[in-house]
Amino acid sequence: MSILQRTVHLASSVTVLFSTPALVVLALTFLTTSEGVRADESDEGIRNAELAATVKQIFRSRCFECHGTDRREADLNVLERDSLVGEGRPVYPFDLNDSVLYDYVASDDEDFRMPESPRPALSKSEIESIRKWIEAGAPEFPEDVAAPTESATDPALSPYAGVEHVLTSIVEFVEATPRDDRRFLRFFSCNHLLTSGVTAKELETNRQALAKAINHLSWQPDIVQPKVVDGETASVFAVDIRKLGWHLSPFEKNAANVRNGSESYNFFDLVLLEYPYGIAFENSEIFDRLRDIYIQPAGLVRPIPFVRIDWFVSTATQSPLYEDLLQLPHHLSDLEQLIGVDSESNVESYIARRAGMTLSGVSRNNRVVERHPARNGAYWKSYDFQTSKGQQNMFADPINFHFAGGEMIWNLPNGLQAYLVTDSAGNRLLEAPTSIVTDKFAEDKVVRNGLACMRCHERGMKKFADNVRPAFEHLPDAFGFSKSEILKLYAPKDEMAELLSRDEKRFLNAMEMALGQPQGDEPLVPVSRQFLEAPLSLSQAAAELGLRDAAGLQTVFRLPQFTQLGLAGLSGGSVIRRDTWEDHYDQVARHMGLGIPISPVDGNTRPDQLADKFAAGLLVQTNKRSNIFSPGDEMFITIVNETGHDQFIELIGTSSRGRRVSLTNGVIPLPRKATFRFPEKGTITIKPQLGAEFITVFANPERFEPGLILRGDNLQDRLVHDFFLLDHNSSEILNVPDQLVKKTLKIETR
Repeated sequence: MSILQRTVHLASSVTVLFSTPALVVLALTFLTTSEGVRADESDEGIRNAELAATVKQIFRSRCFECHGTDRREADLNVLERDSLVGEGRPVYPFDLNDSVLYDYVASDDEDFRMPESPRPALSKSEIESIRKWIEAGAPEFPEDVAAPTESATDPALSPYAGVEHVLTSIVEFVEATPRDDRRFLRFFSCNHLLTSGVTAKELETNRQALAKAINHLSWQPDIVQPKVVDGETASVFAVDIRKLGWHLSPFEKNAANVRNGSESYNFFDLVLLEYPYGIAFENSEIFDRLRDIYIQPAGLVRPIPFVRIDWFVSTATQSPLYEDLLQLPHHLSDLEQLIGVDSESNVESYIARRAGMTLSGVSRNNRVVERHPARNGAYWKSYDFQTSKGQQNMFADPINFHFAGGEMIWNLPNGLQAYLVTDSAGNRLLEAPTSIVTDKFAEDKVVRNGLACMRCHERGMKKFADNVRPAFEHLPDAFGFSKSEILKLYAPKDEMAELLSRDEKRFLNAMEMALGQPQGDEPLVPVSRQFLEAPLSLSQAAAELGLRDAAGLQTVFRLPQFTQLGLAGLSGGSVIRRDTWEDHYDQVARHMGLGIPISPVDGNTRPDQLADKFAAGLLVQTNKRSNIFSPGDEMFITIVNETGHDQFIELIGTSSRGRRVSLTNGVIPLPRKATFRFPEKGTITIKPQLGAEFITVFANPERFEPGLILRGDNLQDRLVHDFFLLDHNSSEILNVPDQLVKKTLKIETR
């Protein structure tokens, strides 16, 4: 048989013998085409499956409360396709016009749209996903991941869904780890999602979001992959914080510049101090075992064995944790020194490469970007403008322009990117003004440093087209600046494209190592948006409390102690916002007897902790009702005890840069009906400075030890009290501050 005579098996399984070159070419063409069609069909199938999973999650979180198992209004269960799709049903496959469900969710008429008011409308991206799903034929929803069977051998944990599984998985993982390595493990979980239902795609997205977040928060050279702890369920993960550099202490001395044990607190302790969903379980054999082999040896600042993935990736990527975990400098010049860049010299010597854009996906006005070689790859800085006219028009002078602020992006040693937003003077900003730049993924459009940048730069640097060089290439020298200087600084199209491609490849290679596969859809967007911005329904609240069933919870939230917390929306079948839920999660858990909530009373993101009995009676105020002062004004602070009980108080002042000082020099008594004044005599003269300062009071009817002020370079001070201590002789949690009141005043100088 000649080389041209060969047997080719077609898709129909019919075997045909080709004996001429023409027929061979024809056959190969047919095979290539059919394989391409099958590949396209396979890709389409994958896209449709992912789309169906996305829409199922939308329906679950936004519609299932009224159109589900317990309430089946309009005889509709949105998670059952047979109830939702078909002739006479709300969804007609491939046909948007005949799908009344789309009309409901896309309507601007509050009397017509779904979800019904006062529930918030679906976002544009949610509506767009539903549109695509219908036009794709409303493909089948994927099955939910089955929750693992729990042994129910620990009576203290049996009322809670998933808790025994998570804690047992951690115990087994720790016991399988060499003893000397155990104290460096930290655990993350998304297991709570299984209680209300979750698809495999959602769990995988959570894993990817965690992998992306932790590696964006590390100065270490190697990419770190979270390890699955609970086998096929894949809802609990472990990370060795040594590989991220988080085992180190950012604190060396206290606020008085004296060594006092501050060095025992590490970077991950900053995370635990902010975590609002921690629960300790007294009289639990599994929790006791975990305490002995892990929690105590690890020296955790709070007895919290794991944190939720959705909370972590949404919170640790924003202020203050984002800047503090990376210890980002407060000024641009310090950042450039840190990463080994002399930007002024690079511009003067034309090492820097610039481009200018009239239109940008982020900036409201024209934008100039500038690339520099840096120690770990590249350093990009943008120049953003308040307007596009006058001196802020980049074409008026492309060399020396008048900008309002900018975004700095540079490669971390592991190949991913870090971010800093500054004003025109180079001072660090935590949020960028929406008059200059916006975040399309945020409900309020505010660009918050860290998370907003990570979600936007899903492939590293964003590609762009330079408008400046083409505009000046064919013009004569302009008055006031040199055309040749512009052309030297603003890179040719091909050169800039090559630099962008190189930087993108570096980033995507690092992401592939972090995810264990090439990056598909950006994972932080769905996880953080669901956590931060999606309203919380009764069934979701039940799942987050670890309750298997929301039945009866509606009645519970009608009780006075819950309605006083601002949770009445849940009692009426409506929804609440995430920040409301987080403020009161610990109180809800305590009232319902769901373990010992480890409230973040020392968290920098928790300005107030309002104990039921005493919060209303503790009055904290300045001599100005608005708390807004001008330079030269006189200020004093008063704390009035109208709680009906003697109190012990501690007063802390915090500067605009996060520096803290004790104003009471410890904890002092404040009898009932008494008033404390600071300063005791005279007033404080307000100095001319911009920014906000804070006055925080801690009050408790029982004496407590004063907090330890921790101080380090390029991070906010932390105040740590000896709350939530583990008893070495029993399973009891000591120093639980369940009667503590924390109130914070924001003092503004204008």
